[in-house]
Amino acid sequence: MTEDEVKRRLLDLEDGWTERKPQNVGKDDVRKTLVAFANSPPEGEEAILFIGVADNGQPLGVDNPDKTQKSVRQYVDLCYPAIRHTSKVVEWDGKHIVAVIAQPDHNRPHFAGPAFVRIGSQSVKASDSVFQELIASRTSKARALLEAKRKGELVSVSLWPMGFDDYIMRGIPEDCVVVECTPLLAVFQPKAGGSISSDYERMRLSKTPDGKQLRVDVAH
Repeated sequence: MTEDEVKRRLLDLEDGWTERKPQNVGKDDVRKTLVAFANSPPEGEEAILFIGVADNGQPLGVDNPDKTQKSVRQYVDLCYPAIRHTSKVVEWDGKHIVAVIAQPDHNRPHFAGPAFVRIGSQSVKASDSVFQELIASRTSKARALLEAKRKGELVSVSLWPMGFDDYIMRGIPEDCVVVECTPLLAVFQPKAGGSISSDYERMRLSKTPDGKQLRVDVAH
């Protein structure tokens, strides 16, 4: 992320991926925010914690940017697993502001005591169901399904009663809602009712021929 991009984000309202704190922010608050950032952003999204900025966006600055960055690194070392992050010092209205940039990774969930996630502009303790999704997201298939769930997208599910080698018995594709992804299995809800569940080993993911929808083939 370039300095210009960081400054643009500095002007944004606080949201799921942007947080502002004064320079006297406490260790636990920094850890909680960065853990929630690491656990929450979708693929390709970066979250930023600005230190030296008021809630209303007014730049307050930090007295010693280098010391602030070193302190953040020490705080992050207390999180588990390690959080991928970088930091930059940007100048705004003659004041130095530290921007801590957290990248999502596949080693979720991260902990600072509890596992935190972002809900709106707040860092909150993950519920049991969200915690299970964080663990599931370590696998590539679950990540793709959880992204469709997050976006509210239907997925096309086809059942293969006799296995993937028997094309004759392949079921008719059904548009389904992704209801749940646990570390062991995914659950889908077709429009016609009932539900379909499968572990990830019996599942193949691809795109529909038009490339617009996630396709899920399940060996049943």
